[in-house]
Amino acid sequence: MNIYTIKPTAKVQAMSLPHPGVRFIFYFLLSLVIVLTMTVPARSADTPVNDSHIGQINELLLRGGIGSGFVELDSFGRVQLKGSYEDEKQVDRAFSIAQTVVGIKWVSPVTPENIKVKEWERRFGNLFSRANVLKPSVRSGDPPGPVRNRYALVVGVGEFMSKIPRLHFAVQDATTFYQFLVDPNRGGFPRSNVTFLTNSNATRKNISQALDRIKKMAGPDDLVAVYMSSHGTPPEKFGGVFIVTYDTEIKPREKVWHTSISESILRDFIDNLQSKRLVMILDACYSNGAYSKVPGFLPPGGKSLGASDNEGYGLSPQYGRRLLGAKDIVLDDEGPKMKTSGGSKSFNGQDGWGKVLIGASGAGEQSWESDQLNNSIFTYYFLDGLNKNNGAVKNAFFYAKPRVTQRVKQEKGSDIDQNPQVVASQSEWNMPLGQRRR
Repeated sequence: MNIYTIKPTAKVQAMSLPHPGVRFIFYFLLSLVIVLTMTVPARSADTPVNDSHIGQINELLLRGGIGSGFVELDSFGRVQLKGSYEDEKQVDRAFSIAQTVVGIKWVSPVTPENIKVKEWERRFGNLFSRANVLKPSVRSGDPPGPVRNRYALVVGVGEFMSKIPRLHFAVQDATTFYQFLVDPNRGGFPRSNVTFLTNSNATRKNISQALDRIKKMAGPDDLVAVYMSSHGTPPEKFGGVFIVTYDTEIKPREKVWHTSISESILRDFIDNLQSKRLVMILDACYSNGAYSKVPGFLPPGGKSLGASDNEGYGLSPQYGRRLLGAKDIVLDDEGPKMKTSGGSKSFNGQDGWGKVLIGASGAGEQSWESDQLNNSIFTYYFLDGLNKNNGAVKNAFFYAKPRVTQRVKQEKGSDIDQNPQVVASQSEWNMPLGQRRR
């Protein structure tokens, strides 16, 4: 940080301030000026954002009908929204405009405080009217009994109605995961309890309705699995990465957030699910490559300022905490500390439990597909781990994690990282995603 000091000039030094009270006020004000100038944050010397970028964004905001909003640089050299906005959608529009000029990395994920009509205020009354219907009737702190019923939603989106580039193996990922679940000798999920949606069937409406059905059917002792393989959106104003559906729209640009499976949809599902066993697997990430051919989606040149073509965004701990909504989140960086012989029982002899969110990659990373494996690299090894560990989720994850990291470096380059992430609400989350062999 640059520190600026103001030295009294010779003229000031020679000034005659006869009255003691006047002298006190003068020097007090001078000291205040010095303190304020020392605490003004200096612009980061490392930022590629300059005054022309700021001017361009502010001009685009005016053209977009955002007359009271503007942007400034924050202390990290990133663009930050300032001013007042009519509603959340106008904030999204401003946030999107800033991203199209300087890219994802250099827009601060902080929302302006001066929003005239907040979205939560619009929905406030609805929350009370729905509370008696959707509020779980069980206490989350009590462990459930043995698994009774199993429900699942499996989604794979490789083709998109908009001009988002296709994914080669997303449908294959979903198909192999679905086959594991419904195989009587492996997952043992009843086919009638598993919703399988791919490509044109994997619309935002169909996915949302499938989540609602599971939410209504699953009881406290049931197990629920949700698997989605697709593109992710660029991070929105809170830093969330949403799941792109077949009918996600990209024009105007901010609609990518309004027409995807959003954090609010997933959070509503998680909060109001009565089942105490939930495994949610998101094999999706945003990367520059996914949107580089969409006109106007990225800054000129097709990538964020100062970023590579491999810039990506996966699961962050903050995002996981927001989704699971738990105060005592377990950020599990280690595998099971006791041998479980491939099973899925916790140390007290009961089935594992809790809400678990698994991401194929970490924040700032991509989730890679493999032409050699004909799958995404994470899904391939996670399923391999489930097969080798009798469906035990925790064992399978920590089997897959080092193999994913190693395979990505082997296939994509030694400088490329992909580290699968997990966030859980309980330490004993080694749930039986497969049928236990007697």
